[in-house]
Amino acid sequence: MLKLKRLDNMDILTHNVQRLVDFYHGTLGLGFYLPYQPEERWAAIEMGNVTLYIFHTEDDTPVARRTAVNLKDKPGFDSFAFEVASLDDAMAALAGKVEWVTGAPIEWQHPSGTWYRYRPMFDPDGNMLYVTEPHKAGA
Repeated sequence: MLKLKRLDNMDILTHNVQRLVDFYHGTLGLGFYLPYQPEERWAAIEMGNVTLYIFHTEDDTPVARRTAVNLKDKPGFDSFAFEVASLDDAMAALAGKVEWVTGAPIEWQHPSGTWYRYRPMFDPDGNMLYVTEPHKAGA
């Protein structure tokens, strides 16, 4: 029987590895999982217990940008989200450094009592990611 464990890694293909390294390592402050050697044209970035691999591709076709409205976007991988203790503090730290998808934070509530405040942004290639402040019922 198959027993999957945790998510180990994710990959982003890009025409400009250094630009994404500058964003994920420089702007977001994430560390390297493996030593970064620009001439190798790939990087491994630590995202909590998941590693983000950034690989060079010769294809320079722009990424099809997503919106914050799931019902309107095409099928496929949408985004990933980073948990933060305070969305307001995260937005203040990222002000002027990122391209926000929405003009204001979004709040979502589930009937169970769990709710989230979050705000999506684009990385320099147009991939969407979020900073999210979760409030889990019973936590």
